[in-house]
Amino acid sequence: MRQLTERQKKVLEFIISYMERHGYSPSIRDIAKAFRITPRGAMMHLVALEKKGYISRSKKARSIKLLNMAEAVKLPVVGIIAAGNAIEAIERVVEAIEVPKQMLKSGFEHYVLKVKGDSMVNEHIVENDYVVLRKQNTAENGDIVSVLVDNGETTLKKIYFEPDKIILKPANPSLKPMELEPSRVKITGKVVGVIRIYE
Repeated sequence: MRQLTERQKKVLEFIISYMERHGYSPSIRDIAKAFRITPRGAMMHLVALEKKGYISRSKKARSIKLLNMAEAVKLPVVGIIAAGNAIEAIERVVEAIEVPKQMLKSGFEHYVLKVKGDSMVNEHIVENDYVVLRKQNTAENGDIVSVLVDNGETTLKKIYFEPDKIILKPANPSLKPMELEPSRVKITGKVVGVIRIYE
């Protein structure tokens, strides 16, 4: 889909929020009134959105349909997680972020953490990324998980199980794995997606 101008983005956002509130699309007059433009001006924005592949329309009134809009769910960002040395776990909602529905598995609770550090760079997870986690206390060898170490500090690593220890392995060759007794490690979630916002 082609890039939208700022004004076209705002018109598209208006259409989406109108449909969420009312259950049907706005009329050309609704759009004109919201943006203090003429109905002809509103129509030109709709034509541009249609050409660029964001909406489709028919000749009927209120017939705008959204195209290729992945359904998203707002999830709480409950804190920061270290992709480096473990940092003290703080769980409080600091913001919310939209996450594509296909990242989420029904029947499970999900949450988001903001990444600090560079220990997972070879898994394409870098500082200031958001990781989407499925809340669970189990994992398979090689899963990327959030873990609590000694019930106080939290970190993001690949996990490996051995008979007498758990290895928390960074995805960065310049950092060493952590080898810990199983009793010191509590899995809190498995990474199911990564979201990066470019400023």
